[in-house]
Amino acid sequence: MTTESKRNKYVREVTPTWWKSWSFYKFYMLRESSAIPTVWFCLVLLYGVFCLTTANGFVEKFIPFLQNPVVVILNLISLALLLLHAFTLFQMTGEVMSGSLGLKSEVIQKALKVLFAIVTVVALVLVCI
Repeated sequence: MTTESKRNKYVREVTPTWWKSWSFYKFYMLRESSAIPTVWFCLVLLYGVFCLTTANGFVEKFIPFLQNPVVVILNLISLALLLLHAFTLFQMTGEVMSGSLGLKSEVIQKALKVLFAIVTVVALVLVCI
């Protein structure tokens, strides 16, 4: 024997833009959308690899492509969002690892940022040589 309730089921209304009213979720969506420019950057690198397969393709096709102002702007946007993603990752990692390592989260965050700076400088030195 089943009984049916006379009450209406509670259905909370959720609009497609519910996250726009909370600043935490706006920032979260910005951080997660940083994957889109990363795809752009991967496609640019793939195009560079394809240009390497032809004789003088790198000099005749890829370098002028990279000098296009639209490509420069898209690469700068990609770099900015990549840095945003990296630094928010460092912040979250410091907070999560502080419990298991017994260190303050600020120490872990600073160590990750210093390591990031060192790797960046080493990469720039290798590229400029």
